Amino acid sequence: MSETILLRRIRLKNILSHESTEVRLPIGLIAFVGPNGAGKSSIIDAVIYALFVLPSAAKGYRGEGKRGLIRSGASDGAIEVEMSIGGRVYIVQRYISVNRPDTAFIYEVAANGNKKVIAAGVQNVVSSIEKLLSIPSTEAVKFSIVSRQNELTRFIEENESKRKEIVLKLLGLEELEKAKEMLKEVLREVEKAKDVYEDRKRQLFEVSKRLEGIKSSIDLLRKRRIELENIYKELSKEVEDLERAKDALLRFERIKKAKDLLNEISIYKSLEDACKRILSVELGKIVSRLEIYRSSRKELEGVLKQLNELKLRLSELKLQALKILQVPFEEDSVEKLIDVIEKKIDELRELRQLKKAEIEISEKSIQIVKTSSICPVCRRPLDEELKKSLLSDVSIRIKSSRKLVEEYEAMESMLWGLLSSIKSLRDEMTRCGAKYDMLLQQMRRALEEHNNNKQLISKIVEDVKNFRELQECIEFNDFSLVKTLQCLQRKCIEYLNMLSDREVQLQKLLSELKIGGDAVLEEFSNLQYTLSKLGIAAEKLSIEELEQRYRESSKRLQMVRDELSKVEGKLEELEKSRIDLEKHIEELESELKKLEKDVIIFNALDVLTNSVLGKDGLIAKTLTKEARRLLELYANNILSEFGMDFRVSIDDDFGIEVWSPLGRLDLRGLSGGESIALAIALRLALAYTVFGRLPGFLMLDEPTQFLDEERRRALFDVIKRLSQRIPQVIVVTHDRDVIEIADHIFYVSKEGGRSIVREKSVIQKELLEL
Repeated sequence: MSETILLRRIRLKNILSHESTEVRLPIGLIAFVGPNGAGKSSIIDAVIYALFVLPSAAKGYRGEGKRGLIRSGASDGAIEVEMSIGGRVYIVQRYISVNRPDTAFIYEVAANGNKKVIAAGVQNVVSSIEKLLSIPSTEAVKFSIVSRQNELTRFIEENESKRKEIVLKLLGLEELEKAKEMLKEVLREVEKAKDVYEDRKRQLFEVSKRLEGIKSSIDLLRKRRIELENIYKELSKEVEDLERAKDALLRFERIKKAKDLLNEISIYKSLEDACKRILSVELGKIVSRLEIYRSSRKELEGVLKQLNELKLRLSELKLQALKILQVPFEEDSVEKLIDVIEKKIDELRELRQLKKAEIEISEKSIQIVKTSSICPVCRRPLDEELKKSLLSDVSIRIKSSRKLVEEYEAMESMLWGLLSSIKSLRDEMTRCGAKYDMLLQQMRRALEEHNNNKQLISKIVEDVKNFRELQECIEFNDFSLVKTLQCLQRKCIEYLNMLSDREVQLQKLLSELKIGGDAVLEEFSNLQYTLSKLGIAAEKLSIEELEQRYRESSKRLQMVRDELSKVEGKLEELEKSRIDLEKHIEELESELKKLEKDVIIFNALDVLTNSVLGKDGLIAKTLTKEARRLLELYANNILSEFGMDFRVSIDDDFGIEVWSPLGRLDLRGLSGGESIALAIALRLALAYTVFGRLPGFLMLDEPTQFLDEERRRALFDVIKRLSQRIPQVIVVTHDRDVIEIADHIFYVSKEGGRSIVREKSVIQKELLEL
């Protein structure tokens, strides 16, 4: 860091608990004081995030990422940091959004207030800040001028290897490693040239040897070419013979198929007449008559059952009628029973009318007796006693007659009902009888026709039983004649269709073969003879097997042809290779002379790359030794200025030893003040070593956290002394003891969920104005 750096202003909008906060930072010891959770550390975290946090580290910042940085309820936030570097003013703006990537800008502010963008984008802004601060990386800030919560003593708490790694990284020794890697590329190129030289020498030997081998191979291949040409002639003849045999066998198989079709047609022709007779039988009619017979018989059984039921009902009605009539009746004739009932009804009707006439006469007699004083019959005088007697007799007769009329009417009604039922049964029985006769005649006719059909089918079966092709339909004894006929007709249809199909196939095949049917047998014999002359057993060898033999011979021929072609190609290639190798030998000899120069400089580059550069090279070791020396020197000087009576020594592995006038001390045995002083001294010594001079500002976040009373007093004493050396010391703490030593005090509180920052001097001024 070649120029003094000061923080001038911090502005936060919707960052953590700060809705809108702006703080201007003066020179001196600055304290941000307030209770835990008020939002003090948020100011330090926001400055670090805006200046040093890359997008790759933003997600894990404060353990919550961007969502945790933005104030609750807001979707966007902004951080603005104004700083002075060697008198020049810069403003860094960082915009944070929940839904979008961060954006950032850095402006240089001119004396007239005009702003000029010098970098845009988070990555570019952080890189620009590293250049402005002259630091190798942002890690240098974390271990020197900025101490977040619980990180003040982190450097001395790390183990030796980690501590060494941190210092080397902060010193930028990675650049030496990069330089080594870059030079390695050059060394590799030169080494390649050296390797090429050795390779070319080896190649020259190998090429010369190959040339001798190629010349020997050429002689052998010429002999092999003569052998292959002879084999090729023999195989060519064999393939030609097989090709002729294949054509003959193909025609033979087709002729054989035509011969087989003729045999099949002959068999089917022998069945043709019998099949036509079988198919002439109307199977549907036979089945229909059989169904008529079966349905008639079933219906006849129903009618007979119905007749029996009607007879039973008639017997019941006859018993009821005879019970009413109370007359003997032994005959079964329904008509006679009806006649008896009708006569009885007529008789009852006459008796009822007679009784009604008697009632009418008796009723008239009562009127005459009542109005007359002389008996209308005997003409004697009628006294009252006699009248009463006569009237009583007449009334009794009337009553008796009326009773008889009622009985006659009831009996007549019952007889009428029975008569109606009997007549209805008689009519129903007549109809059933007629239906029974009709069904019986129908069944007899169907049975007669069925028997005739059975005789016909039996005769057909007898006629065709010697045909082997139809045996399947006859052999099964459990078949009915109808099923036998069905089977025969199905078979006949199948055979007639096959006959038609085979005739069509034969005609098509003969047309393709261009011969007549009578020439098939003759050509069949001729082809057998031709094939036997070619060594082919036509009946035993299939076209597939011949094809296989043909393919195998063709494959062998092709293999010989390919090998011959390869031999010729190889010969051509070897001749070309011979010419090329002879030319190549000349080129190698010329190239070897040129490569001798690169071999000379290889050793010098090898020493530089493997011994001087890199993190383990001579330069790195020298720088590490000097860094260790400077770190030890600056730390002891600062400890002396702090008034500490101990000093430290740092070994090559950056192990830290503490020495007092009484001897070596255990690092863990230092008092609270001594530990704090050592931690701050090492931070400042790191800044001296890395930056080249003291920084302009130092930020300490909650340095007194978890410290006891003694350590807090010691820390504040160290901070006070520190503020006399560094222009700007910023302390964030909840410990109000800092008020006594601070030059400028900012009170931080939370009101209504928002962090409020007030400067002490402003508060005092407002109080005075009140």
